[in-house]
Amino acid sequence: MNDAKQDGMQHMKGRLGEVLNKKWKNKVMRRQYLRNINRQLISEEGMFLWLLKGDLKAETESEIVAAQDQALNTKYYATKILHAEMDSKCRLCQQHNETIDNIISACPILTKEQYVKRHDEVSAQIHFSNICKEIGVQLDKKNAGTNMYQTH
Repeated sequence: MNDAKQDGMQHMKGRLGEVLNKKWKNKVMRRQYLRNINRQLISEEGMFLWLLKGDLKAETESEIVAAQDQALNTKYYATKILHAEMDSKCRLCQQHNETIDNIISACPILTKEQYVKRHDEVSAQIHFSNICKEIGVQLDKKNAGTNMYQTH
């Protein structure tokens, strides 16, 4: 590909990114994720580098971004965005609004078991990956997600 054509494509991609970013910022639930993070720990640019790698399917990327924006169909979303007449409290704990943040990290019912289980599974996967890396074992994509520490 010649340089002029490549420059044109880069410009077009950059312009498309600007248009999509502007469209995203104008949404009602926009930038929830950005408002809720500690800006001293991570830069706004750095937090989206995973999108540039292209390792995920488009559907997976869109679900993650929707979750970050609190735009998944929770009871809170239904009451505040869809204007449904219902209680927005978490269906498990009935204490907090049922938001993505509550489901992922704050629901007292889920903290008893599910968060610990998720933590242990992620930790085991990271540990296993690090051991494989240290001893020079390459994991193929099919087996990369296998959790050898899982008990049945």
